[in-house]
This record gives sequence, structure tokens and C-alpha cells, in this order.
Amino acid sequence: MGQLRPRRAVSAIVVAVTCLVTAACATGTPPPAPEPEVTVAVWGSDQDAKTYQQRVDLASDRVDGVNVKLLHVPNNGDYGKKIQTMISEGNPPDIIQVAESVHTYSSRNQLLPLNNFIETEKLDLVKRFGERAAHSYDRDGKTWALPDRNGPMVLYYNKDLFDKDGVAYPTADWKWPDFLAAAQKLTVREGDKAMRYGFAAGDWWPWWMAFMLQNGGRILDDAGKPVINSPENVKAMQFYVDLVHKHRVAPSKRDYEALKISSPDQLFAQGNAAMIMTGFWNVASLKESPQVRWGIAPLFKNTKQATISFQSGLAITKSSRRPELAFKVLGFLTSADGQKPIAATGQDAPANREVQDSEEFLHPAWAVSDVSMAAFKESAEFAYTPPMTPEWGSMQKVFGTIIGEICDGAVTPKDGLAVAQRSLENLGK
Repeated sequence: MGQLRPRRAVSAIVVAVTCLVTAACATGTPPPAPEPEVTVAVWGSDQDAKTYQQRVDLASDRVDGVNVKLLHVPNNGDYGKKIQTMISEGNPPDIIQVAESVHTYSSRNQLLPLNNFIETEKLDLVKRFGERAAHSYDRDGKTWALPDRNGPMVLYYNKDLFDKDGVAYPTADWKWPDFLAAAQKLTVREGDKAMRYGFAAGDWWPWWMAFMLQNGGRILDDAGKPVINSPENVKAMQFYVDLVHKHRVAPSKRDYEALKISSPDQLFAQGNAAMIMTGFWNVASLKESPQVRWGIAPLFKNTKQATISFQSGLAITKSSRRPELAFKVLGFLTSADGQKPIAATGQDAPANREVQDSEEFLHPAWAVSDVSMAAFKESAEFAYTPPMTPEWGSMQKVFGTIIGEICDGAVTPKDGLAVAQRSLENLGK
């Protein structure tokens, strides 16, 4: 019997300790409640997902009292449908990635205006994002999203081809005649067959719209009314289509089809185009094409300096269950610390000005030795975002039809833009 007492004593101690550890006893301390969760929905590639995951993990560490979860939709085309389904089912993400479609959401009363949060947190948008980008997601006096990624379109050029043909590298001081002269010298033909193009583009809206902006043209006026049929735009489109049909320094749609190539980026990576206008994403493909020694420069100009900015922002859904926490997460993701992974991984150009100025972005470890990313920072000063209206999707359909006919030479810029003007005016009726 004496041997049983120590065992009983040990058992009593074990029960007491277990009671404290597991909080199973009625008198014990309850376990801590799990941290509330803020979900962030984004689109993009697997590489995009990896970078976003790094950032939301940082947000979970740095923002007190919250766990941040990433929702990645691989196919951009499915993203909008996915978000609308989640909203309609009453289970929306707290934060969503937006771009030109931002006011499709805001016009449906699906986003939360951020003005009160910005004022409460004393967030200086101009200091954080720059004068032009700070209010790029504003509508009706309200801020609906904060800039997250901001990669202006720049001019990529093949240094070896420029060196071989004795053409000076492009600079921000180039004007249309300088650009055309270089493209003509860099184009190589054998009879009617082009062996190399000086320039390559097509009928995608950022290319021709950039030329319109460079000539002082616009698509919509300050009141949001269409003004695409203007003398400035007609002149810009004539110069643009002449590159293909008159000067023959750029491929037509038929030329692309004959080459079995779908984009200027591919043509450039093969060394068969000396210059292209494109965004930051092309860096990734060129990292895999070491045979091309390339550089980047800000786009040329005519009457003014202008380029198109490919940017995306982050917005808070109106039905978010925890909007205050969501804004704290949003504030971190657009801060310098929250944006450094964008530069470090080479995902895109960050919207945060401090990171744009950093060595991690301007001279990243992943870049080839003689390429500087400074052209993206310089271009941000004169970068225009596309018209972010609720009708943007319908406008693109108009462009796809009529501008395509202009670029194919089927109609003149004067006649085609007159048709485009009437079509855009009818969208609001």
C-alpha cells in the first residue's frame, strides 16, 4: 500500500498540469481567440502568386492582430467572375486587386471609399505614389483604391543592332522624326521580304493611344465625353499606320501571321525587331533570352511626352466584415516595406516612390549588368492611365473593331475615328 501513494501523487500532479495546459478545467484560462483574417484576392501567374504570398506573409507579421490570407486566381479572365460570385454569395474578399475595371465595381456600389481611412491614418498619397498616380483611382471625389503596381510602357531596344547599324541609343529627347529615322535605318529588307524590322507594334490600344497622347490628343475629355475624333488624334493615327503601310518599318497583321508570331515581344526576343513599346512584364522573357543585349528608354514624343501606365491597385470591398483591419493591411502592402518584394523578385514596377528610387529596383540583382530600370521611374512622371470608366470594357470592344480596321489599312484614320466617335457616344445611350 505504501508504494501506491507516490503514484497517486504523481497522477494528481499530471492531472493538474494537464488541466492548466489544455484549459479543460472549468476554472482554467480559456485559449486565446484566433486572430481575425483579412483576405486579399489577386490575379496573375504563378510568379505573381509567389511575390504576393511574400507580401501577405509580411503583412501578417507586421500588422498587429490580423492574419492575412492570399486568394490567387491564375486566369485573369476568370478573376472578375470569381469576385462577383463571391460578392453575390455574401463571402467577398476583404481586399481585391483592380485595374481599369475599378469603376465597374465602384459604380455597382461594391467598393468602400477610402477617404475617411486615409484622413484618419494621415496617409500622404502624393508622397507615397507621386502626383500623377496618387489619385488615379478617384471618381466623384472619392478614392476607391490605392496604387500597388505601376509599370509605364517604355521603349525596349536591341543594343547590338543599334551598334551594328551605327544608330545612337534612344533617349527621352527623341521626337517622332528621330524615332522614324532610326526605325528606317534599322529595318533590313531583301526585296519585298523584311529580314528585320526597325519597330514592331500592332492594334492593341496602349500602342496607338500613346501616340495620340504624344500629339496632344485624348480619348475622353474632363467631363468623360468621347473626343477620339480630333485633328490631333487623326494625325497621330496617320503617323502610326504609315509606319506599317508607307515606311514599311513595322510588321502588319499579315506579317505577324506569316511569321507565326503573335506579339512584338516575341519578335524582339528573336532579334528580329530593333525596337518595341511594351511594359515591365517583358523583362521576364528577356531574362530567358541571353542572346539579346537590350536596353530600355522612356518613350519618344511629338508635341508632349506621354506614355501609358499599366498599373493595378488594391481596393476594399464594401461588404468586407473588417474594413478597418483591411485598410491597415492595405496601408502596409503599399508601403515601402510591403512593396520591396515586387522589386526584389522582378515582378513589376512598384507604385511606391521610395521603392522606385531604391537600388533594389534601379539596379536589381536579377538584371543583366548593363540595364538600368531608371526608365520606368522617369516615365512615371508623364504616364497616363487608361480612362477608368464603368464603360471601359465596352470601349475596348469598339477599339478592337474600328482601330483594327485603321491599322489594317482598310479605312483611313479620318474616317475610322469618325466611326469610333459615334460608337463611343452611343455607349452612354
